[in-house]
Amino acid sequence: MKYAVTLIIILFLIGCGAEPADEVHTPITLEQPDFCVVLDFGHGGFDGGAVGNETGVVEAELNLAVGTLVMQGLYDRNVQVILTRTSEDAIGDTKREDMDNRGEILCQEGADIVVSIHMNKFTDRKVRGPMVYYQTGAAEGENLAQSIMDALTQALGREPRLASAGNNFVTRIPPAPAALVECGFLSNHEEELLLQDGDYQKQLADAIVLGIMNYLENNSEQ
Repeated sequence: MKYAVTLIIILFLIGCGAEPADEVHTPITLEQPDFCVVLDFGHGGFDGGAVGNETGVVEAELNLAVGTLVMQGLYDRNVQVILTRTSEDAIGDTKREDMDNRGEILCQEGADIVVSIHMNKFTDRKVRGPMVYYQTGAAEGENLAQSIMDALTQALGREPRLASAGNNFVTRIPPAPAALVECGFLSNHEEELLLQDGDYQKQLADAIVLGIMNYLENNSEQ
């Protein structure tokens, strides 16, 4: 398949007032990609998301860090990537504007799948480990989420875990199969530190890429 959509998305982000992205975050247009993935880095700017209990680290910056590694891993596998944000900023001046703009990108025509990167938080600080959500009733979304979940648990040496059904904006809006990846819990002391470690971020990203590719290759047209 051929996709010539990334330039449109870059222009869209500029029109929304997003500041220029760092070079590493700038989408690249591949001439003949095998697949197209919309990659969402959750939150951003005024909407930081969850905050670490011990270090005060903000979720949005970790989403960007892990997501950028996922983006690079997908490019290495000849997958076109469309980003909802390309810097630490939001893509709107208000939460509603940000979500409206984000929603338009999540519904990008021609996308094979949508994956949103997040960090988790819970009142019970013992809870830890990645979770992956799909839209309730979406069979292909469930398959995608489970593929990513399996890759994460295997890479991290954890017990197998089922992907979770839910009703989230980033899985409900897209027409393409969609998954929301919660990389870990900022409320857990050990995991809060791990999620800030570059090597661990790379381990997470590699597993997410593997899960994505397993799904895409198993569901591609013969």
